[in-house]
Amino acid sequence: MVAILKNRKGVTLVELLAVIVIMGIIAAIAVPAITGLIARQRENAAQASYEVCVEVAENYVDSEELVEDDTFTSTDLVTDGYLEADPFDAVVTFTVGVAGAVSITAPADPQIDGISVPIA
Repeated sequence: MVAILKNRKGVTLVELLAVIVIMGIIAAIAVPAITGLIARQRENAAQASYEVCVEVAENYVDSEELVEDDTFTSTDLVTDGYLEADPFDAVVTFTVGVAGAVSITAPADPQIDGISVPIA
């Protein structure tokens, strides 16, 4: 007695294996791309936070009428209500320069969330 298979739905083992291999290839390509994207976005966020802090520091200098060679810290910006929280990993010291320009004088390598930000 021979059974005739008609209209059977399903996949063969070979088809299932092909799908699994294709999914593995896609995952091998996608994971590094997504990881790189996340790292770049973290760097962009740290840079944006740094730029905001410098702008806030310049506003602080204007508002508090600081003069050349005065110094203040990122903690001062938080304490005086200019920032809600200190984004830097360690307390940063700002120094007022010529014409109210602000620069970071310590630490030499300021970091935000473990990412070094360039000192302008």
